[in-house]
Amino acid sequence: MNDRIREQLLGYLLEALDDSERIEVEQQLAANPALHDELESLALTLEPLAETYEEFEPPAGLAERTCSLITERTTVAPAGKYLHPAMPAEVRGRNRLSIADVVVMAGICLAGAMLFFPAISQSRYAARLQACQNNLRQLGFALVDFSEKAGHGHFPEVPVEGNRAVAGIYAPVLLDAGYLTDESSIICPSSALAQRKDVWEVPSLDEIDQASGRTLVLIQRSIGGSYGYNLGVVIDGRHRAPRNLGRASFALMADAPSLQLVGHSRSNHGGSGDNILYEDGHIRYVVESSAEGDDPFVNRLGWLEAGIDINDAVVASSPTPPFVTNVSYVK
Repeated sequence: MNDRIREQLLGYLLEALDDSERIEVEQQLAANPALHDELESLALTLEPLAETYEEFEPPAGLAERTCSLITERTTVAPAGKYLHPAMPAEVRGRNRLSIADVVVMAGICLAGAMLFFPAISQSRYAARLQACQNNLRQLGFALVDFSEKAGHGHFPEVPVEGNRAVAGIYAPVLLDAGYLTDESSIICPSSALAQRKDVWEVPSLDEIDQASGRTLVLIQRSIGGSYGYNLGVVIDGRHRAPRNLGRASFALMADAPSLQLVGHSRSNHGGSGDNILYEDGHIRYVVESSAEGDDPFVNRLGWLEAGIDINDAVVASSPTPPFVTNVSYVK
C-alpha cells in the first residue's frame, strides 16, 4: 500500500476529505477488502486518542481578548482629520468611527461572545449525551425481549471460551436473533466509532465462529460497538449470564469502559462521565463509577472480570473475556 492511499484513509477517518475524495475512497473500500481491513486497523490505532478527547469550555477571557483585539485593529479618526485627502467630505464623514462607536461595537461583541460560545458547547454536548441515552434505552428493550423469550429469564451469555468469549458478543446475538434491527443503536455519537460508522458493520455469529488470527482480534475489538456489556456472574462456582430480576442497582450496559484510562471508565464523553443502563431499564449519567454503590467496571475483588456473586455487576468493553486474572473460584 502506497503512502497516498494511507493518507486518504487517514483523511477519511478524520473527515478531512472533500466530497470527491470521500467518494473515491468509498469506491476503493467497496472494491478492495484488504483496504477495508487497513481502514479498521488505522481506526483502532486512533481510538486511544479519541478516548482521551475532552470537551473544553472556551478559555477564560477569550471574548474579552477578542473584543480588545478588534478595538486595537480598528482605526479611529481623530477629530478634524481626514481618512484620505482625495475623499469628498461627505464620504469621509460617513466612514469615520468615533471612540463611542468602538466602545459600543466592543460591548456588543463581548455580550454576544459570552452567550454564544458556552451555549454552542453545552448544546452539542447535551445532544450527544441524549442520543447516547436513547441508544442504551433501545438496547435495554432488546435485552429484556431476549430475556423474556429466548433467554429463559436470562440476558445473553458471554461464553468463557471460544471466539464468542468477549463482552461484545451481545450485539451479534441480538441482531442474529432479530431482537435488534438497527446497528446504529450500538454507536455512541461521542465515540471514535461514530467517525467510521458508514464503513463498519456487526459480523454475523457464523462469521465470528469462522474467523481466526488478526481478523478475529479485529472483530472482537469492535463487535460491541461503543458500549460495554455485563460479563456475567459466578453462582455456586459456575459462570452464568445475569438473570433479569429488574434490579435498579445492577449495571447491565454502559459507555464502553476504556482499557487505557484510570478506572477503566469515561471513554465516550470526553472523560466527563458515563451513561449506565441498569437492569430495571433506567439510565443514569454518572461522574463517579461508584455512584450507585457498586463499581460497575470491576468486581468486588477489584478485577475486570465476571461478578463474584449474583449482585456483583461488571460491565466491560467489547474485547474483554469473562476471566483473565483468576479463575480458581469457577468450576
